Parts: sequence; C-alpha cells; structure tokens
Amino acid sequence: MVPPLPPALRRAAARARHRDLGRHPGPDEEIRRGIVLAPADPSQWSNSHRLVHSLEPRERRRLGLALLRNPHDTLGDICMEAALAQHPCGWSPEEAEELLALALPEIDRTPDRTPYGFHRVCRCLGLPLAAVREQEPSERARYRPWLRAIVLGARDHHQSAPPGQRHWQRHRQCRWHLTVEEAAGLLDLPYDREVLGRLPRVLPGGGAYGNRALTALGTLVFEPGVLDLLAVLRTIDSYRPAQSWLGQVRERLELLTVAPEVVGALLRMDTSYLDHVTESLLSKQASVLDQAKLMAGAAWAACLCGDPALIESVAQQALGRSRERRLPGVQERDVLPVRAGVTALSAAAGMPGLGRHRRALSGLPPEAATAARAALDSIADEFVPEGAREVSLHFHTAYLAVHPDGSVGVEVRTNRGQQVVTSYGMRHLNGVYVLELTALRLRLPLLAAQADRERGALAELLATGAASTGERFAALRLDHDVAGPLAQALVWEAETADGTFTGLPVRGLGGRWLLRDTRGRTHEVTATDSVRLWNPVHADRAQTRAWQTHLELGGLKQPIRQVPVRRGASRRAVGDARPPRPS
Repeated sequence: MVPPLPPALRRAAARARHRDLGRHPGPDEEIRRGIVLAPADPSQWSNSHRLVHSLEPRERRRLGLALLRNPHDTLGDICMEAALAQHPCGWSPEEAEELLALALPEIDRTPDRTPYGFHRVCRCLGLPLAAVREQEPSERARYRPWLRAIVLGARDHHQSAPPGQRHWQRHRQCRWHLTVEEAAGLLDLPYDREVLGRLPRVLPGGGAYGNRALTALGTLVFEPGVLDLLAVLRTIDSYRPAQSWLGQVRERLELLTVAPEVVGALLRMDTSYLDHVTESLLSKQASVLDQAKLMAGAAWAACLCGDPALIESVAQQALGRSRERRLPGVQERDVLPVRAGVTALSAAAGMPGLGRHRRALSGLPPEAATAARAALDSIADEFVPEGAREVSLHFHTAYLAVHPDGSVGVEVRTNRGQQVVTSYGMRHLNGVYVLELTALRLRLPLLAAQADRERGALAELLATGAASTGERFAALRLDHDVAGPLAQALVWEAETADGTFTGLPVRGLGGRWLLRDTRGRTHEVTATDSVRLWNPVHADRAQTRAWQTHLELGGLKQPIRQVPVRRGASRRAVGDARPPRPS
C-alpha cells in the first residue's frame, strides 16, 4: 500500500506544473509548447520531467496514485502524468490494477470531444498503460477486461485507425496514447487482435454522431461469436425478414454464451441526438441506418432467444421512441426497428397473419409467448385505452369499424373525412404510425366478439319474430355503435297505423330514422310503431326477388342469412373484411 503524498512533494509538483504551463493554460498549450514529450536532450526537458526524474520509484508511484485519486486540474496534470508514464516507477500488479480501476470511470464520463474531454481521456491512459507495460507478460492476463475497455474508448474518442488509413486520422491521437498496434501487443490473445481488425468493418465509426452500438456493447465485442452475430444482424432488409436470415440468427444465438447480454445491450442503445440535428440529416447518415438495422435485428433476436426480460425490452424500446416525439408516430429513422419489434412480438405471441414467422419462432417456452402478449398489451394500453375505438394520427384519424356483414377492421380517414384506401397511403401510415395502428388492431378481437354477440341476437330475432316499439328499436339497434351497422344491412318490417311497411333503415333529416323500400319510398319510424325483422319465409316470391335484386345492385352483404342469395350471384362486401395484419 502506497502511503499518502507528503505535503512537500505535493508543493513541488504544483510548482513544476505552474512553471511549465502557467496558472491558467490554454486548451492546447502543452501540445503547442512541446513539453508533454521528453526530448532526447535532458536540457530541453520540462520542469515536470525534471522533477519526476529526480524522484525515487517509490515517490513516483505515490505521486501517480495521488494524481489519479484526486483529479483537480486535468489540463495541468497531463504534463506531470506524461512525465510519470515515461519514467520507470516499479508498479506492482496490484497497483497497476488500482490505476486501471481509477482510470476507467473517467472514460465513461467523457463522451464529448471538447479539449477538456480530450485530456481527461488521455490522462486516463498514460499511467495505467505504463504500469501494465512494466508487468511480466504472464501477469497481463488479469488486466485484459480493463485493457479492452481502454482500447475501445481510445478508438471511439481519438478515431485511432490501423495502418493504411489517412495519416491525419492516425495523428489526431496524442503520441503517448494507446495505438491499435500497442493494444494488439498488450492484448496478447490472437482472437483479441482479430477483433481489433474486424471491428471497423462490422461496426463502422459514426463520425460526429458517435458509434452508439460500440458504446452500448462495450467489451462484449471481444467475446467469441459476438462480431459474427452483429454482422448477421446488420444484413436485415425488412421488418419481416426472410426465414433464411432468421435461421442464421438462431444459429449464432445458440453458439453464443453471452447472447442475452448482447441483445439486451443493443435494445438499450441510446438513439437520442441533439435538438439542432435535423431528422432529414440523420436519416441520410450511414451510421444511423446501421444502428436502425442492428436494433431491428436485435428485436427479432430477443424473440428467438425466448427470454421474457428481453421480450419486454422490445416493447419498451418501441414505446421509448414514440415518447421522444411531441407528435404521434415515430421518426423515419425509427420505423424499421419499431416495426420489426412489433412484428416480432406479434409472431412470438401467435398473432394471425404471420404464419411463416410464427413457424420460425416455434419451440419457444410458454412464458415467452405470455411475455410477448403482455408486451403487446402494454402497447395497446399506451395508445388505446380499453373501451376507446379511435386514435389520432396527426392529420388522420384511425378507428375501429364494424362493417355491415359483421366483420371488423381498422380504417383511416383524413381530417376532412376522406377514407384512405390507396396502398401507398396505408404503407406510409403503417410505417410512421405503426404503434398506434397496432394498438387499434390489438383491440379488434374484443370488438369482433361484440359483433358476434350482436349477430347472434339478430339471428334470434329473425327466428322468433319478436317485435319492439319504434323507440326501443332505434335506441337498441340503430343507434348502437356495434349493432347499428349490422341492423342497417337488414330488412325490417314496421306495423304502422297505415299498414305494414318494409324497408332498410336509413338516416333522414334531423337524425330521424326512416325505412326505405325497394322503390325508394320511405317511412319515418315512430315511437308507436311495432318493428320486427322481415322474414322472407312469410313473404311472397315477388317481394323476396325484389329484395334480392336490390341488395345485389347495392353490393350489400348482410350479417345474417335473411334475404336468400341467388345461385351464381355475389354481393361485394363493404369495407375490408380480411383479418387484420399485426403491423
């Protein structure tokens, strides 16, 4: 254990720093004056170098540990620590380990590229690496986790490059910094050297926007098989990937012992950017597109792993991207990862419309499907509370629609009330507003069950011939949000003071309900009328044929079998009666 720094040595170090740099040095003062590196001629040494040269190794160690334990002036300390790094200090293995532990938090706290951030990172590397170099090669294995973290921080902060790249990229790092070649020497495992060579190809640098994936993964990239998995994840080309791609990912996951940690780190990746960076600029950056592909692939990998915690993280990352916006929907750069996450959750939960992808996820434990359904429910609760039937999409409104034939679906209308029916328009909406539309589609089964119950009640009315007053008929059937569209597709018979009138319900002026027959004549339903479903069994053949022709010409499909469909005739269903797609 090195004792505390004596006051006399502390004062001598402070005087040397002040003589070298002054009391208030500029950001690049020590580099401009060339006093960080010790020249070959000792007469040209800085005061810090002379002081360190005059100390015994034990005093040098005390000074180095004191500087890292109590950082107070990083801009001045860099000169002193450079001198300590260039003189043998006799560091023990335990002291070198302590220096590394003191240095690494500084890297985590300096994501900026300002001059002060530059020096804080540099001062973290000089002394610890000098201490590691003093150790025997057999002792260096214990430092491998710290060395891996340092070399990753060096690559990200200084953009260090292997030989062959532009000279100005290599020379941006300070000369006593850890280079790729030096890292390969300290990381003596052949696989570690292979990782350093493959890393720029698998996770290219993000330039001014940083390498978010590398920051999130950290030293996990050195684990065997991680780069192979990342290379496959980056090749995803759709939110519904091919089965061959899913097979490759499953194979990589089965061979990877740290698969949950890698997938979890990618799902927790920080995707926020400064407010002044426009979305149009971000969407064109190759690093941002690679980041989106990695997160989309991680969403499918999470479901392939079958880990309930990872499956929950897929929903959380999708919701997090939506909460970052003040408006509905997600950013264009987030469409691929969010839509892939929702689709993967739907396939894991066994939702319809994803047969091939459900088969690719076969063999998952039951708790994985339960977690996927719970994750989808959290998305539905976020945007469509239970009982609600519509959600705003900025300039559009999406809502749950009950069609006359009893089917249900999601329809989108503009603020002017025009329905969006083009495939291009729906593709755009399904991308940007994937979470809102998915939440609506998740509410479809409940609405479909309500529509089935209403169809059963109507079928019972047709069989029994039960009648109700006109007031009750309008309130329970026509004005009901679920039964209304179904009842308006059926033929009703009203017993009035003037006789029997048969017709289809239509809305008249002032919101009054009318019955319109095949000839266009109407009758206003009054409170005293007795209304029942018209039964073709009790009608003559001419009236039945008239209603058959009327419904066929109008393309109206009824929710129950009331008017017989003639052989060879077809009635076009109103609306989209196909089962909803999950995204």
